[in-house]
Amino acid sequence: MTEIVLDVANLSVEFTRPRGWFRSSRFLAVDGAGLRIGAGETVGLVGESGSGKSTLARAVLRLLRPSVGRVSGQVRCRGLDMLALGGAQLRRHRRNTQLVFQDPLACLNPRMTVGDTLQEPLKIFRPELTPADRRRLVDTMLVKVGLEPQAAARYPHQFSGGQCQRIGIARAMIIEPALLICDEPVSALDVSIQGQIVNLLCDMQRDTGAAMLFISHNLGIVRHISQRVYVMYRGRIVETAACEQLFAAPRHPYTRALIDAIPSIPARPPADEGAQAAEERPAASGCPFAPRCAHAANPCREQVPALSEAGPDHWVACLRAAEI
Repeated sequence: MTEIVLDVANLSVEFTRPRGWFRSSRFLAVDGAGLRIGAGETVGLVGESGSGKSTLARAVLRLLRPSVGRVSGQVRCRGLDMLALGGAQLRRHRRNTQLVFQDPLACLNPRMTVGDTLQEPLKIFRPELTPADRRRLVDTMLVKVGLEPQAAARYPHQFSGGQCQRIGIARAMIIEPALLICDEPVSALDVSIQGQIVNLLCDMQRDTGAAMLFISHNLGIVRHISQRVYVMYRGRIVETAACEQLFAAPRHPYTRALIDAIPSIPARPPADEGAQAAEERPAASGCPFAPRCAHAANPCREQVPALSEAGPDHWVACLRAAEI
């Protein structure tokens, strides 16, 4: 039976609003949420912005200040009650739980080289290592995340966003945590880079056997990476199921709305039909956006619109721009 790495039950997070707020001074950001993650398993957590996903993650990791948010419920990581740990016990347990942040550049210290950044968790959690051992582990980890060992001497501002996220992943995984929480790890990156980072996370997880909680509003990525998905709405888990089952047959109306909102691209015709169609019609066969446009009329399908001025320093290629 797979070891349960993270077991969250009836977790609530209550925040206190600033003085003078016109509503109640307290509100629940997370309300009785629960989830489980087994070793080597990837669990997706989805929901719109403000649904409480990041707050849940920070509560699990004990990153919320008691003076700001009151956390109640049960959070067990590898059998230990996270909410009951304190002081030295909590610091020792930090090795088992690591976080990959949304903004890859903001989470790196601009005054520290990459090598120093990656050596810092080794100094804290593996003090028995010699400086030479730490440098060797840093070089090995940089290669694993697709960077050269020479990158250790450079600073974060000398890297692209995707490279900075690779460094953030290396920092989290260099101490081989049991649980990795990824909070929107690709939303700030170029679409062309997102797939590379997701594949890197999958490779690192496979090599270490870590459990992973992947928080995202991108359902396409969640479907690709997750075995189970939890759907969160206004602080509550409203549906959970195996990934393919959830996407194939969602039961909650909110889940259906999320899935229906996934952008879709019209299917291309078969190769032979496309070739035949290209021969039967002239090259300029109307506005390229007409097949997906709700305002398209017959002229739009027959005439290619030219750029025309719609206002001061504003040009638009649309035959019906003035009407709509």
